[in-house]
Amino acid sequence: MRQQKRHQTNLISSIIVLITAALLVFLSIVLYNHSRLEVRFDTLISWLEQIDDAIVKLDSDTEIIICIFALYIAKCQLPIPMGFLCVISGIVFPMTQAVVINLVFCAFFFSVKYVEGKFIGGGWTGMILGIKQLHFVRDWIQFKGTGNPYVLFVSRLVPSIPLGMVSKYYGSMKYDFIYYTCLSLLGFAPRLFIYTKIGAAIYNPFSVQFIVLLMIVVAFTGISIITFNVFYGIKSKQMNQTLLLYSEKEKYKIVL
Repeated sequence: MRQQKRHQTNLISSIIVLITAALLVFLSIVLYNHSRLEVRFDTLISWLEQIDDAIVKLDSDTEIIICIFALYIAKCQLPIPMGFLCVISGIVFPMTQAVVINLVFCAFFFSVKYVEGKFIGGGWTGMILGIKQLHFVRDWIQFKGTGNPYVLFVSRLVPSIPLGMVSKYYGSMKYDFIYYTCLSLLGFAPRLFIYTKIGAAIYNPFSVQFIVLLMIVVAFTGISIITFNVFYGIKSKQMNQTLLLYSEKEKYKIVL
């Protein structure tokens, strides 16, 4: 059984490495040929630039901000990627303004999910962590019931971990709200900046800046998933060894 789990962990890690490497090789080829691609797809780039000019000529920034805020409200209940929302702000507004808007609206999203968890419970996260094989992950997150700040920070940094599920779980533990908000924004800040920068550079998808940003996202996502998979494999093995030792002691225990 343990050998089967080890093979499963190795197989998943190998698949992730292959997919990540293939995407990076593809993007490297695109980066190497970006000048020729810019010429070949000049019509597409011109069309995107026309969209950019049309957005700049829009009358009211307030209406645009309200529309973006409405998308963040929808994100609270719908599986809309946070990166997509950050990209939209980067498309519409200058970089500095877009980053500020995304920070404010992300803080709103984190707050809503925290309140949901506080009054409704941990939701799917609590159910998943209730599985016996994942008790060590639950104990690690709960950190003696007070909540682990390091897990909160890393969960915002790693793209493969759902933001809303973690937020609700920390809300269900009644983790300090101010500390929770600060750690959430600090952990998500690097991703927020990169996503917003992608939005600002999206009008030329064959530019060096845009391709390099995509490579960073792909590489970091792949590495984070592999790290989590390896960590789960190690912790699962340690837990199985502990249970085996305990069962052996119980087997030879003398009851007086």
